[in-house]
Amino acid sequence: METARSHPFRALKTSSLLAAAFAYALVIWGAVVRINGAGMTCPDWPRCRGVWLPDLSGSVVYEFAHRAGAPILTLLIVVTCFLAYRSRRVIPQALPFAWAAIGLIVVQIILGGLTIRFGNSAPSVASHLLVGASTFTVLALLAYSVFSAGRQRPAVDDPAYLGLGRLALLAMLSAFAAIFAGGFMSASHAGLACRGFPLCDGWSGGHTAAQMIHMGHRFAAYATLLIVLTLAVRAFAAVGVERLRTTIGIIAALAVVQICLGALTVMSGLLPLLRVVHQANGVLLAAMLALLSYVALASRAVASDARRSATLEISPAGAAASRASRPEPQASARAQPGARIRDYIALTKPNVMSLLLFTTLTAMMIAAGGFPSPALVFWTLLGGALASASSGSINMYLDADIDAQMSRTRLRPIPSGRVRPVDALRFGVVLGIAAFVELWFSVNWLAALLSSAGILYYVLVYTMWLKRTTPQNIVIGGAAGSIPPLVGWAAVTHRLDLTAVLLFFIVFVWTPPHFWCLALMKKEEYARVGIPMLPAVRGEAVTKRHIIWYTIALTALTVVMVPLHLMGVTYLVCALVLDALFLAGAVWVAAVSTKKSQGLMYRFSMLYLALLFTAMVIDRFGRGGA
Repeated sequence: METARSHPFRALKTSSLLAAAFAYALVIWGAVVRINGAGMTCPDWPRCRGVWLPDLSGSVVYEFAHRAGAPILTLLIVVTCFLAYRSRRVIPQALPFAWAAIGLIVVQIILGGLTIRFGNSAPSVASHLLVGASTFTVLALLAYSVFSAGRQRPAVDDPAYLGLGRLALLAMLSAFAAIFAGGFMSASHAGLACRGFPLCDGWSGGHTAAQMIHMGHRFAAYATLLIVLTLAVRAFAAVGVERLRTTIGIIAALAVVQICLGALTVMSGLLPLLRVVHQANGVLLAAMLALLSYVALASRAVASDARRSATLEISPAGAAASRASRPEPQASARAQPGARIRDYIALTKPNVMSLLLFTTLTAMMIAAGGFPSPALVFWTLLGGALASASSGSINMYLDADIDAQMSRTRLRPIPSGRVRPVDALRFGVVLGIAAFVELWFSVNWLAALLSSAGILYYVLVYTMWLKRTTPQNIVIGGAAGSIPPLVGWAAVTHRLDLTAVLLFFIVFVWTPPHFWCLALMKKEEYARVGIPMLPAVRGEAVTKRHIIWYTIALTALTVVMVPLHLMGVTYLVCALVLDALFLAGAVWVAAVSTKKSQGLMYRFSMLYLALLFTAMVIDRFGRGGA
């Protein structure tokens, strides 16, 4: 019987470690090839200059050495996969990583040939780098699973592990986005398009194509740093996650070093050594984040398996009952494809999306002083819909535990078992990436970055942090829903000005009284599931006072646009009428204190915002746009 000390297992340890190390070295050597401009010294593929062994003088040696490494890595991966298959009964978790590595190396070889065929174009180079980094990451996870096989994985049934694992997963995706953007920037020769730091050349810089490509890489890197620092703060504040803190500390250090290396690379005029170290550190950071996510989520999975086993041991008949009651979403989807589509549409929160798209469209019309180009409207709203759908889907994935306990949300696709959580997460991530790419190429870079910022803020700041920690969650988290008007404005004007900022703050201040009306109706449920909404923590009286205060502040914000000469008399009359009705509704909620008044005010507040933005559109039609 094969054990963790048997010969095949020892060989698997050696081969997995060698494969991971060689893949990492090959990624670093790829940077050397690119930096020395040697990518096209072999203009054909798979041969080099028509022969298998060319003259290695000059820069040819760089490219040829890189190509020679590919079959060596392929052999190492094939051997590792064979050994992982032989050891599958001892260490079953290694085999999926081995199969993934086989698939990735095949894709990598094909991309290598396409990179030559397309003359080292930016998309092909960036894709080649991304798959290379992914191959190393998968091999690193394979090596970790092999080396940790002899140790008992702890069963940690702590929500903190789940939260840290999910946060690490998001940081990893952001890191890989930065890697792709970095490869694209390098192949586009845009490394020195922006010489300022942290912005391009101040707030006004970053408008040329090269500068937008450069800043795309930077913003992905900044997002990664922000997520990693959030991860570190949560890890060192949480109790019971001590075994993860060393790894998280290393990751935080790598992220800070990565930003510093990027700044030094630009300031040095793209010093070759710094560029190589920058790429090596970035790939290592992404792999470490993948490792952290795997460790944290695997520990939770072990705890879930142990809990399920304990339940079945207590009741021998429980296994059959569990199987009978467990939902089978995939089988259901095959039987009713229409229902499956409806479930995925439900993940996108279409009711929320409709209001967000309305504020986006009206902001575009306000900025244009009329109807913008139909094509621009289409592409902007498509990107906005994708971004909103991404936020909604990831939010449902993260909130599935509390959704299952609340009457308002327990029939959502995930808690009802109609959609698997991991499928919802993948769906949301793909939609978010699609939104960014579509807006970047079809609208402009500012709209793309703003929409992505909205997704990240809603997911990371509101859903993963504020919602479960502070009664001010809606106040601060309301910034996410305030971004769509900025996206619409940026789509038309390619900039943000005072009107756009005021539109943002109007939605920001409108959000708390709007949502607190719903929170008043559901305060018992929020208290039961541990969500610190203001009515559940501070009580109804405090919440009602806050609704009135925020309504007064909202009135001031809406009216101030007139003396600032941003809106005219038509808007002023409409705003005053709407503000008076909104304030009357707030006072009614405070005085009557019934679910009927709270529900009516909740619905009226949405109508209020729609009519207010419509009034701005009508006013601007006669006065011109931005």
